[in-house]
Amino acid sequence: MTLPSASSPARWARLLPLLPLLLVGLLLSGVITWINLGWRDDFFARWMRAFAVALPVMPIGILLMARLGRQLSRWWPQAPVVVLRLLLALATAGVMESLMATVVTLANRGFTEAFAQQWSQAFVQSLPVGIWVGLTMSFVVRPWMERLQLRPAAVQATVEDASMHPRR
Repeated sequence: MTLPSASSPARWARLLPLLPLLLVGLLLSGVITWINLGWRDDFFARWMRAFAVALPVMPIGILLMARLGRQLSRWWPQAPVVVLRLLLALATAGVMESLMATVVTLANRGFTEAFAQQWSQAFVQSLPVGIWVGLTMSFVVRPWMERLQLRPAAVQATVEDASMHPRR
């Protein structure tokens, strides 16, 4: 049996779910950094620092949302899929914005007497972006990722075909 190469479809299929996480992290940390600090000469450096601090927190939000999605389906099994996705998108926006506003505001401003006011301003002003992200993730990205997960046999066949017929 030959292991997939670094450029194989199987390897990229496993890494693909990380792309939306990184893009959401970049977007939200950038918006919240801009809300916290405004445009400054060191904006890009502060944004990247905030992104680096927020990145480890993002999987916590995703795990919470996965659990909430399962709970919503159990609590309301007869609900239309659209309603469940909408509720999950709104809950995702609230949870992710809360987590991101907390860690990014801490990274940008520190824990001062004004932290509660700075956090609430960052949360409220970035919430529309979070809702847009939540809706996009629920109605576009998640169905697309689920369709990709249904095709592992096709990816495996491509990998096996490539290993049986190596390029010269």
